[in-house]
Amino acid sequence: MLSPNLSDAEHRYLARVVADCAEVLGPGIEVEALDLNARDRVVLGLRYRLGATTWTSYGLGDTVIAAHAALREQLVLDRIRIGFTLLVDEPR
Repeated sequence: MLSPNLSDAEHRYLARVVADCAEVLGPGIEVEALDLNARDRVVLGLRYRLGATTWTSYGLGDTVIAAHAALREQLVLDRIRIGFTLLVDEPR
């Protein structure tokens, strides 16, 4: 969950992270939420939906920028997984 203690600049950067991740996921996938946990290391969790199915992907890093980069890499893999799952599960 995003902290209300973040600065306006931090909120704007995280909004850009959401927009960037939406571009990586592609059309038809709706981003629902971005969660930030910055205790020992930064964890970004992105929850998104396609149809009735919801997924969450995570990026971990020493900084928000590193966690964002890790999240982008995970989203690429998860996007492939989503496409394959829909292809296999689609009724013929």
